[in-house]
Amino acid sequence: MTTNTSHESPRAAAVFQLQVRKMGRILRPELIGLALILSPTAIMALGLLMRRDAVLDYPPELSFLLPAAAFLLPFRLWNREGLFERGDFQLMPVERRKHVLIRVCAGSVWALGLAAAVVLLFNLLALAAGSPTIGAAAWLWLVPLGSVATAYLMGSALVLALRHPLRWSAGLILAYVLLTAFGLGGPLEPMTQAVLHSDLGLERVLTGGASSTAWIVALLFWFGLGLIAVALASLRHREG
Repeated sequence: MTTNTSHESPRAAAVFQLQVRKMGRILRPELIGLALILSPTAIMALGLLMRRDAVLDYPPELSFLLPAAAFLLPFRLWNREGLFERGDFQLMPVERRKHVLIRVCAGSVWALGLAAAVVLLFNLLALAAGSPTIGAAAWLWLVPLGSVATAYLMGSALVLALRHPLRWSAGLILAYVLLTAFGLGGPLEPMTQAVLHSDLGLERVLTGGASSTAWIVALLFWFGLGLIAVALASLRHREG
């Protein structure tokens, strides 16, 4: 006599918590490296604050470094999961597309959490130094988090959609650089200007622009595109 036992799929909340912890283990080297960079930076900044003539402000370079790191984060998190192969990820007792989306959400916790820690540290140092920019426009504290969330979604969409996302990304960047170097990028110039410098351009998402309202509109546009891209890319991982 044989009996068939069916096992219920684990709850989404439990899978989410498991993935958050798993990603923490994956990112352990990066977390240690970040701590080794930020700790002496904070100590040096505090030393400068003790001097009356010290001038500290929020580093503008972070407006580009943080979203760049967030864009690359999914490549790191999915590197050994075998998304398009029959690896351990495919054998988990969770519907595949649902599992993919849960994992993307779990990664966003780390992307936004790490970005928030960096932004808070440098903003507090700038505020302690009497930075007029930080004090007068507190909404600018949120700008890096918005750009990080958007960049993370775009990177996740590439990883979910393509078997070799790094090769495609590197190839497209190289092609654009070569076209520009040889003066053949003229036809792409209007599109580049629209994507980067228009009212809804990425430049406004990264820097905040002139007003909070303009930034929010641009952010919602690109964040929405990121969500749509992830949703469409996840369709490649449906069961059966």
